[in-house]
Amino acid sequence: MFIKRGGGIINRKLLLSVLLLLGLALVLNANTAAAANATTKVAPKVTSVNPADHSIVLKSQTIKVKFNETIKTGPYSITLKNSAGKVIKTKNIISFNTLSIIPSNALATGVKYNLILNAGSVKNLAGNCNSKYTTSFTVSPITLSQMKDCLSRVQKFYNSNYRLPNYVTYGSKKIDITTFKKIIGTQGLKIKTTSANGVSASQGRPVYITSDNIISKSSDNARINKIIYGLKAMGIKAYNMGLGPNYHVSVLQSSRVPKNALVIDIYGGACAGTLKEMGSKWYKSIKSTREVFSVFWPPSTDITNLAYLPRAHDDNFDPASFKGIAHPDAYLKANGYNYIHSGSMTNVVNAIFYEATH
Repeated sequence: MFIKRGGGIINRKLLLSVLLLLGLALVLNANTAAAANATTKVAPKVTSVNPADHSIVLKSQTIKVKFNETIKTGPYSITLKNSAGKVIKTKNIISFNTLSIIPSNALATGVKYNLILNAGSVKNLAGNCNSKYTTSFTVSPITLSQMKDCLSRVQKFYNSNYRLPNYVTYGSKKIDITTFKKIIGTQGLKIKTTSANGVSASQGRPVYITSDNIISKSSDNARINKIIYGLKAMGIKAYNMGLGPNYHVSVLQSSRVPKNALVIDIYGGACAGTLKEMGSKWYKSIKSTREVFSVFWPPSTDITNLAYLPRAHDDNFDPASFKGIAHPDAYLKANGYNYIHSGSMTNVVNAIFYEATH
């Protein structure tokens, strides 16, 4: 049979051969393209993560990472660490394109966590492994906007009182100041405070100093002023409140002395009556929220581990029945007071600095 085509005649068998050759060429091209695609390593990619990178969540939760295709477990690890580098135990589950990382225990609040999907921790159905992926989030009892609000109030308190408050509140939440500083630190926020020699004075109370008449007016005032100079170099404000046997009381009654002050009383002798007075309701009522720290300057008796401190010879204010105090060091501690016995200016300044900042 012959078919007429334009200006010539083509044999039907020849036509069929040509068509077969064309078909074979198409098949070969398709197979070559498929082979090329099969050898291309296309890694599965992360499309979303919850909690989102750098986000703040209010409680511990399962971390979910979604990929652009179905995945399965790879040969390498998935690691969850806290900001200190401690590895958190987790259970990892894969469902289609979603990887769920479940902490074995509830994550602590006020801590930043880092999730690391190491290269090869998951792979797609073709066996291609993921590239390394990292993300982080913070578990916090308050949101970022709440952090900023609390920080504003804390900063205002510090600027007025030269120390930090003991805690921060937001609604019904009450957070101690140390934890609050860690929480805001996860977001790069901090309280602006003074410091000296690498030691923070962020909780520094202002210091008000009185002294007994120990040697002479000039030398006793010079001692106070040297202490003030040393504290100033360490970022602590301090003031000379004068000399005299009753100044340890008048300083607490002065309107110049704020309620957050640290009052320093320098004694040239250990008076049992004065120590007893410090434990009385009357003294504590005028002390209020201030702190009092005693400096026993030689030749004062060292009361540390002293079994009994007898009544001072010049005690003219206690009843005749008062004979002294047993274990005067323990008595002061029991009533909430610290002290130092030293004739070293460096030791005294350092001890006062510690009291002002703790």
